[in-house]
Amino acid sequence: MDDYTDSDIRNAWGHPQRSVVLWIKIEVGRVFGVLMAIGTVQKTMETICLSSLVENSLPVTALGASFLPINNNSEFLKNTSAQTATILDEQGNNPIAFGSFIQCNGKQAYCMLGEVANEYKDDSICVKEVESDGKLNSLYQVTKREPMPDYSGETLFEQVFANRDNKPVHLHLLDSLIEASIGAQEMDVCKNLTVDIVTNDEKTKANLASWRDTVGFVVSDRYLYEGITVNRFELLALAKDDSQVNIEDLNAEKTFPILDYDAELTIFDRADYLTALLQTAEVKGKVAMSNGLVNGYVLTLRDRILQCYGEDEETTNALLAAAAADMANPEVSMYVRLGSSDTIDQLAQNATSRVQITRLHSRTIVSNVKWNKVACMNVGLHLF
Repeated sequence: MDDYTDSDIRNAWGHPQRSVVLWIKIEVGRVFGVLMAIGTVQKTMETICLSSLVENSLPVTALGASFLPINNNSEFLKNTSAQTATILDEQGNNPIAFGSFIQCNGKQAYCMLGEVANEYKDDSICVKEVESDGKLNSLYQVTKREPMPDYSGETLFEQVFANRDNKPVHLHLLDSLIEASIGAQEMDVCKNLTVDIVTNDEKTKANLASWRDTVGFVVSDRYLYEGITVNRFELLALAKDDSQVNIEDLNAEKTFPILDYDAELTIFDRADYLTALLQTAEVKGKVAMSNGLVNGYVLTLRDRILQCYGEDEETTNALLAAAAADMANPEVSMYVRLGSSDTIDQLAQNATSRVQITRLHSRTIVSNVKWNKVACMNVGLHLF
């Protein structure tokens, strides 16, 4: 809108038509400013409500405020091509469910999160799609809400995949994400979804039951995963004076070599995911170099090791020690696969905190990853 000075107003005074036009323009400008302010406040409130809904999810545990667009952070979701879905309440004001998929390829997707408000977990709903602010963001509003019907007389496949307008909130959320990513066609034949779930107590085990029985993640992974917190000195002690591993700080020049090394770990294209992670506020890294080539790398965020990969245990040990050397907090958190190495098992045994993670799949276990090179994995953000 135009800005009008005192001089503009004085020049218009005495000319009724010009005065009226100017007055209208000024008032329209004021109204527009108020509407913009209301829109900003409303958007902020929606973000706050969404933040409250997902605050205990795995990706928020990993990235904190950098996962969602809060306080102008360089947030992870904004920089990826991850699909998101939000379901609003009957009034269209507050989010009651939020989920996100990151697509690995045309047949595999990883579910970063699928959160449902407690008061809606036992309900069946109908929804309508409403206009959203981006092609990667699906937005729905509840049009009908009722207690969950009893489908126990149907087969498990029918319970999960039958085409109904009225479905559990969790199922509506996942269905929309499937359609927006790998598609529902041949879902039970050649496509697969993977999700990681905290299963540390009765409350979290009830969440596991919803993923398994309501949504259809019926295949358990063959590995055991945990979120562990260790004393920082446990990691510093992994450094060896006679180590031949050369550790360097991650910088812009090493970004492409990092992407090349990561591509060797799996058949899945993770360039978009990894680039977004490197652009996320406060994410730092170390690189293991050998003869001018990347031999492994580690990414960190404050007191958390996000992911650590290397050609052998000596390399990953050196990376973990170097990462810990740059941290100020006395304790460091990470997600690990038990049995991946003697070092990881020892760290888990000495951990000050251990959280069990259950990995589920919709159809089959993921085998297209070189797990022997994975020391720490980014649970909640990708397959590894």
